[in-house]
Amino acid sequence: MDRESRYREIIDSNKDRIFRLCCGYVVDRDERKDVYQEVLINIWKSLETFRDQAQMSTWVYRIAVNTCLSHLRTEKRRRGHVDNEASARIEMTPQEEQDESEDELHRSIERLYRCIAALSPVDRALVALYMEDVGSRESAEILGISEGNVRVKLHRIRKILKSKLQENGHGT
Repeated sequence: MDRESRYREIIDSNKDRIFRLCCGYVVDRDERKDVYQEVLINIWKSLETFRDQAQMSTWVYRIAVNTCLSHLRTEKRRRGHVDNEASARIEMTPQEEQDESEDELHRSIERLYRCIAALSPVDRALVALYMEDVGSRESAEILGISEGNVRVKLHRIRKILKSKLQENGHGT
C-alpha cells in the first residue's frame, strides 16, 4: 500500500477519536480545529517512521497526545500562565447563553468537556483514552506511565469530575 493510501486508511479509522482527544485539550472550537489539523499533519510527517512495533491506534494516540501537549505548552508561553478552569469558563459560557434551544445532552457534554479542560494535561489524556475504550496497558504505553498508575489516576479523575459537576449543580 502506498503512503497516501495508508494515510487515508489511518485517518478514516481514527479521525473521530483524534477529534475527541483534541476536544479534551482545547475548548475553543477554532483553536481545536487547528490542533486537529496539526495532528493530521504530524501523522503524515511521521508515517514513514511507524514500524509496526506498536498497535497503529497506540501510535496515532501518542502523536495526538504529544501534539496537544505541545500546543498547550506553546499557548502557555504565548499567553503566559492561564488557569485552565477559568479559561474554560470564559470560552464556554457565552456559547451556552447564546443558544437556549440547544439539546440538553449537548449542554451536558459541553459541561463535561469544560470540567475535563480543568484537569492536568496527563489527566485529560487519560480521560480521552478511557472514553475511547483504550485499555490500561495501552494507555500506560501511550503516556509512558505504569499500568497501575493509570488505574489509580482514573479512579481519582472520576472523583474529581463528579465533584466538579456537582459543584456546578449538574449532578452525576
